Amino acid sequence: MRRFIPWFLLLAIGSMAANLTGTWSGRFTPEGGEHNIPQILVLKQQGQTLSGSAGPNAGEQYPIENGRVDGNKATFQVTTGEWKLTYNLTGDGESLKGDLKLESPTESRSAKVTLNRTKN
Repeated sequence: MRRFIPWFLLLAIGSMAANLTGTWSGRFTPEGGEHNIPQILVLKQQGQTLSGSAGPNAGEQYPIENGRVDGNKATFQVTTGEWKLTYNLTGDGESLKGDLKLESPTESRSAKVTLNRTKN
């Protein structure tokens, strides 16, 4: 027996995962630190692939590497000189929050990230 799934139910399921394409701004706070570091992400999502750039401001951006989206979760890396930053974020359509791992040849740190979608 075939199962019938109404077309409007398929549309509703498809719209549950928000598209991350757009500009996001916020901060990350290193664990044990008392200061916030500004972040601007310019993201482009195509299916489960995430590309774009990230950096401390609009003038200093670095390309996103290995960007993936799975439901409401996004993972990607950014390399800035000696540092490799690995983002593990969860989104709700208007905000992205999660963890950031910062690694250099001699150091490793963790941080919490909070970003909001900007209005263009």
